Amino acid sequence: MKRRVFITGTSAVTACGMDLESTWQSIIEGKTGIAPIESWALNEWEYQLGGELKDYQPRKMLPDRKLLKVISRQDVIGINAACQAVDSSELIQFRDNHCDDVDAFNDKTGVYVASPGNKYCQQYDFLPLIAKADEDMGVFADNLFETVHPMWLLRILPNNVLAYTGISYGFKGANHNITNHAVSSIQALLEAYHAIQQGIIDRAVVVGYDLGLEPQGLMMYSQLGLISKEGLMPFHAHQDGTILAEGAAAILLESEDSARQREANKQAEILPGLSCTEGGGVFSIDESAESLAHLISQTLTQNHLNASDIGMITTHGNGNKKSDETEAMAIEKIFGKQQPVSTSFKWATGHTLAASGLVDSVLTTKAVENKEVPGISNLNHRASYCQNLNVHNTAQVLDKPVSLLINRGFGAMNASMVIKACE
Repeated sequence: MKRRVFITGTSAVTACGMDLESTWQSIIEGKTGIAPIESWALNEWEYQLGGELKDYQPRKMLPDRKLLKVISRQDVIGINAACQAVDSSELIQFRDNHCDDVDAFNDKTGVYVASPGNKYCQQYDFLPLIAKADEDMGVFADNLFETVHPMWLLRILPNNVLAYTGISYGFKGANHNITNHAVSSIQALLEAYHAIQQGIIDRAVVVGYDLGLEPQGLMMYSQLGLISKEGLMPFHAHQDGTILAEGAAAILLESEDSARQREANKQAEILPGLSCTEGGGVFSIDESAESLAHLISQTLTQNHLNASDIGMITTHGNGNKKSDETEAMAIEKIFGKQQPVSTSFKWATGHTLAASGLVDSVLTTKAVENKEVPGISNLNHRASYCQNLNVHNTAQVLDKPVSLLINRGFGAMNASMVIKACE
């Protein structure tokens, strides 16, 4: 018998709110967190929108403020999401007050992280020295240790969130740090799922985080023709691109036995998912949608589900026409014209890149718990290609317990998974 895996803790840190409840409430009320970027001056640039955190206070967001010396802004966001999810699960209270063997408990608790890797902004410490050296490497070398912060290397380690989440709680179980653009966090979630299902660990903290907003990154994405001037509008007739954002989310996964032992609140059940590549170029998308449709079909088949069993589809819905159009095509190939309700959350949170799949997973879990599918608030004129897509700009009742989630990323990557309501 394969072990069932449940969600017992969740969190979200987004442009809509610094925790899951405020993020969810903003989305339900039809409010977007996307707004003009305030972190730096963009007065003369045409792309001025982003999903910025509205109340970033790093000293209040960490379990140990001394960490600020050795981590970056994106690490702060990720660690905070991990802490919020662990707190919401009440896992530590059980371990510290009711567990007979704390060491064994920690050995069977893993940490899985979707990391964005490094960013342009992490090299800013070198810019004054580069200007001062004026291409003279001797001057650069002579002044390096006086000019560049000695903790620079520690601040840019791509596994900081994984390391400090484990250190903060003493978790010593299996771990994995995944960097694969926007499908990173779904892959991290699936890796943790399989580790629990196979008995390698009993529980895991899964974290996804990213700092989508930085000047160079925004410039590069805009030169690729991916950034919107008006806003992120999935499946809209006038969509013109995506909006980058910063944010994080985390999920606490547990085996059924682990959750039962401590009488944990089981928010939803995770069913196995899949990921694949379309085998195209870095920026290519299969215009036939066959690859994505096949992935969705395989996901349903391995879970012994029919298309009619699905009550909700959380689409990737990033606002880019080719991505949204092929996603709508793939959904129609599998579900026909009588489709479950589809939605997207990026119109409100922005595209959080490596964190996006986990942000969507947490919000889908919330929808499953509440039996409510949030609408896409700015969808007032749907595109011609998605006339059969069952999308709305107001909330809908979720009348079936099973939800499908679709996630996509650069490199022609696709992922999908299933979240099921608990009985």
